[in-house]
Amino acid sequence: MRYNWILFDADDTLFDFKRSARYALGQTLNDFKIDVTESNFQIYENINHEVWLAFERQEINALELRKIRFERFLEAVGEYRDPLEMNRHYLQLLSKTHFMLEGAVDLVENLKQKKYRMGLITNGLREVQRSRIAQAKMDHYFDVVVVSDEIGVSKPHLGFFEYTYEKMGVPDKTEVIVVGDSLNSDIQGGNNFGVDTCWYNPFEAANLTAHFPTYQIHKLEALMEIL
Repeated sequence: MRYNWILFDADDTLFDFKRSARYALGQTLNDFKIDVTESNFQIYENINHEVWLAFERQEINALELRKIRFERFLEAVGEYRDPLEMNRHYLQLLSKTHFMLEGAVDLVENLKQKKYRMGLITNGLREVQRSRIAQAKMDHYFDVVVVSDEIGVSKPHLGFFEYTYEKMGVPDKTEVIVVGDSLNSDIQGGNNFGVDTCWYNPFEAANLTAHFPTYQIHKLEALMEIL
């Protein structure tokens, strides 16, 4: 067994966040009498992506994130609604989703049976992530679950990984691997902390960053060949 600990990112690595987010946003737009169009989906997704990057850079906090993304979205589409009210509605809907990526449940079940220890490490809001993990019945697979909103620091910052490492019981770093879809949070964070990393890259995107994973996979089941 090359690794004893596998630290999985949650969204877009195990959980189908894009599907969940589109479902919750579509319902929110409909409930707030805003057109449910592909254009509005794209506007929100682009704004949300930029706001989360600012959060990961610690330029804004979680409370600001909750307001800014819908504030900017409403301004972009020329509508007036209460951004915090929209955000609360959206998060309530999002927290009830539990869509998983194909092969994710089979993978963690297989790893659990093989006695690997696993952690779930996510940049997310506590009321959303904890609920989604529980509703998907995934919490029992993981020895450690770390949500950035609960500890006040997000990936890729060292503080996030140091906190996780302590919760893991400080194993040898050579026994740990981080698996995630984000080069900027998962791979950069793992690299900076000094553990091996595996980039889950299902669409075979080019790596245009300065962050290089130890391994790269295009299907989740391919992780078994590395371990």
